[in-house]
Amino acid sequence: MIGIVVTGHGSFPNGIYESVRLIAGDVEKLEVVPFEEDQDKLEEALLKAIEVVDEGEGVVCFADLAGGTPFNVSSRIASTRDQVHVIGGTNSPMLLSGLFQRQQPIDSFVTSIISEGKESIKAFEVKKKRAVNESDGI
Repeated sequence: MIGIVVTGHGSFPNGIYESVRLIAGDVEKLEVVPFEEDQDKLEEALLKAIEVVDEGEGVVCFADLAGGTPFNVSSRIASTRDQVHVIGGTNSPMLLSGLFQRQQPIDSFVTSIISEGKESIKAFEVKKKRAVNESDGI
């Protein structure tokens, strides 16, 4: 099973995890690592979280912002470990989807989850009511 680490600024990782937990229930092999202090403490916490969730099938770190400190620190770690991947721009649908795809190979998992994340972004559009023409009948 692919391990999951959710990281981000402030309460983002805790908040998104709570949202997912309300929908999917408690999740095994998932750790939450908020970035609230300095980079060294973040790196230490990420390394520990990766160790906890890694069962040998790989670990994906879901970060809030691509290019943000949690993403960058996770990427530094991933650059030294073959089976650690990092995704930036995490949203709830992609994390939820990932919970049910953790048995597939990690490269396929990452590709699928990124696609799910993109597909889940929608804009609200007000649909205009069609004018009723009295000659149409009712």
